[in-house]
Amino acid sequence: MRRGSWQNPSVLDIANKAGVSTATVDRVLNKRGGVSKVKVGLVHKALVELKEPEEVALEKVSPITVGLLVDSGTSFIEELMGLVDQRYGDDPNVRFKRFSSHTKDFEPSVFSERMISWASKYDGIIIAVREHPAITRAIEEISESGTPVICLTTDQQSPKHLGYVGMDQIAAGLCAAQLLGKLSGGKAGEVFLATSAHYHCQEGRETGFRRLLRKDYPNIAISEIINSNDDAETVYQLFKKRLDEGARPLGIYNVAGGNTGIAKAIGELGSPIAFVGHELNENSRKLLENDQMDFVITHDMETELKRCVKLIRWQRDFPDGIQPEYGALPPVLKTRFNI
Repeated sequence: MRRGSWQNPSVLDIANKAGVSTATVDRVLNKRGGVSKVKVGLVHKALVELKEPEEVALEKVSPITVGLLVDSGTSFIEELMGLVDQRYGDDPNVRFKRFSSHTKDFEPSVFSERMISWASKYDGIIIAVREHPAITRAIEEISESGTPVICLTTDQQSPKHLGYVGMDQIAAGLCAAQLLGKLSGGKAGEVFLATSAHYHCQEGRETGFRRLLRKDYPNIAISEIINSNDDAETVYQLFKKRLDEGARPLGIYNVAGGNTGIAKAIGELGSPIAFVGHELNENSRKLLENDQMDFVITHDMETELKRCVKLIRWQRDFPDGIQPEYGALPPVLKTRFNI
């Protein structure tokens, strides 16, 4: 980094925050060595607490490259890729290479090998993908090579990745249970739980949902609709079959994709069923506006994406420093009145 590029916070600001001399700060920022690891850590910690580094010249002179790989349904992929274009499409300091695979077309070996091949070409890898042994192997191999792997929206069991950036998924499930439990009015019955593949985020939502219903709403039983593959037509057929067989659930909680398929089945039934789903996107906005969906539990994807980029930048430029630590973001509840 060029001397004098730090404008806000100043070298004096950082020194005061870190409790070290301005000379020490200058040596750390300009990577000239001769500073103990303890003091290097103090300087990096001060930078985090001063809520830079986006505003420092580091970003102006040191672009980063990011590999983004996504395994999900069409709506989520389109929403995420559109956000990347909107936020970073004209930003010369952050360059994205992207790959996506629809849930029903997922091939673990292809996805994992692409992760590995990209790791040597980019400063960091961001993944949103289901759990699978091939993915775990790829994460561990990439991390051991020194390239950070960050999990976006859905976490992984592997302890080797740099971190998870996303919503508190258990809290999201708790919210859904509270909504459907209150709407039941104490009436005994069942609610449908729609899931797709083996995503950590869906497991978290389901855990929170089951936990609260079991504790506070024993009048409600859960009936599952499994393997929707995040596909609207598939979940429509599965849900419609249950309705045609005479099922009349108190509500449905979709932890996966395919919200339009569920709305279609409810509309054809002609009787209202409380409907809670995830991800605010073009489809779910229309469903809310047309009163075909009651609640959408969503998250601040732009903040999540910015956090991923920030983590990759810090890991590259300050590998021995203290990394920013982010807690899971709270769920955001949307209705037709606040979209």
